[in-house]
Amino acid sequence: MKSGLFLTCLLLAVPPLASAQVQPLVGTYLGDGQRNYYGNVAPSRLRVHWKTHLGSATTRVGRAIKKWSGTGWTGQPLVIREGAETYLIIGSLSHHIKKIRARDGKVIWSTDVGDAIKGTPTFADVGGSNAENRYVLITGSRMGRNCNFLTDPAYGLHGVSYMTGKHLWRHNLVRTESNSRDVDASAVMIGSKACVPLENGFFTVFSPSPSKTSMVNGFPAPKIYKQLKLYTPNDLARYGSELSCESSPTVYGGKAYVAAGCGRVYACSTGWGGIGWTLDTGGDLNGTMPLTNDSHLLLGIEREFISGQGGVMKIKPGKGPVWYFPQPNVRFYEWGGGMVGSPAVNHRYNSGISKDLACFVGVDGRLTLVNHKQVQPGVMVAGPRGQNRYPTPVVLDQVKLPKGSISTPLFVGNRIIIGYDNGMDLYQVTAAGKLQRLDRLSGPMFDATPVVWNGRVYAGSKNGYLYCLGN
Repeated sequence: MKSGLFLTCLLLAVPPLASAQVQPLVGTYLGDGQRNYYGNVAPSRLRVHWKTHLGSATTRVGRAIKKWSGTGWTGQPLVIREGAETYLIIGSLSHHIKKIRARDGKVIWSTDVGDAIKGTPTFADVGGSNAENRYVLITGSRMGRNCNFLTDPAYGLHGVSYMTGKHLWRHNLVRTESNSRDVDASAVMIGSKACVPLENGFFTVFSPSPSKTSMVNGFPAPKIYKQLKLYTPNDLARYGSELSCESSPTVYGGKAYVAAGCGRVYACSTGWGGIGWTLDTGGDLNGTMPLTNDSHLLLGIEREFISGQGGVMKIKPGKGPVWYFPQPNVRFYEWGGGMVGSPAVNHRYNSGISKDLACFVGVDGRLTLVNHKQVQPGVMVAGPRGQNRYPTPVVLDQVKLPKGSISTPLFVGNRIIIGYDNGMDLYQVTAAGKLQRLDRLSGPMFDATPVVWNGRVYAGSKNGYLYCLGN
């Protein structure tokens, strides 16, 4: 792939700023390494304030060429404060990562990385006095619009300057037994190192700093510290080539916990160690695991490759399952039940209700609210493979959305925002633990995860637009 494809369009000149003036407020998917922060203040209405067109482009899906628009799963905007102004960073299916002014939707710069961006970038401050190279946006993409899967380099991981949009580096995903060379996951920083699971099956630890790059095929490539394979030869019999890892790592105790496509949770070290503790749950694991206020992980499980039901599992890192909540085996597009998105928790906020709550939505379109610290007395349910039995949590309330959903809800204090196939709902959790709908926006498809800041919801849709919603 020629570097000429990576065209940066500067729409507004941005002078270098002092480091104290650039502050990530939501700096990676679901906030930070705990994956449980969704912004600061949610609104009580979903009125459209502005919308910005994100564009459309084609991408290769197997042998077919598809035209995609706007944002897809997971596609959450970042929120960055720069001096007195607030900006959004969003990747789009139009192949571009964009910097957008939050107050009015004005596009500051837009950079083409060569193929559709489905996931969420990660902001990294790598230090130094050169602002263009100091603030790096780590972004994944599909493998490359004109890439031959079997023979060509697949540049699915990129570094882009937050200040100017300059394409700083790119990483080639080598071909493996996996049927994908894309990157949907969002990286996380542990110290000065970044780590991210790639869809070729490798958990990759690297430096995002442009100063540590080396030239590969005429373009800078990042320094790779190590790669760990997130599948085993025994997985090939059950999963075939469906080995891609799409979830983003969660940091706990200095380790990165990853839900891999082969149905296994891995504890990965970015230092001298490799893969430590693992948990084999089965299923297709797509969602990212939030860390709860009692240091557990909530894992969404999609039904593919298991005999039982998909659902949500609470896990003690290094130990194992605490409870399981099965979800119906309901067909929705290519999914057969369970969860594709991620669960959400509310303990990062003060709102007058319990901080022990979690919510999640299955592909069947049921939004469920639970107390994740309480289980139903004497009730045991079958696990994902229908073999082991587990306690199940206390359900406080459930509502049926108009359509199914693969989106991840936001749980901001006592407000829940959830997108689905033909709209978005805003709920309030009452003191009694019930879901009260405050507003509904009908029409746009919201697969992507929204974000909130200062009473505004910023949400990308597959209709081609980024929306600003609020009171």
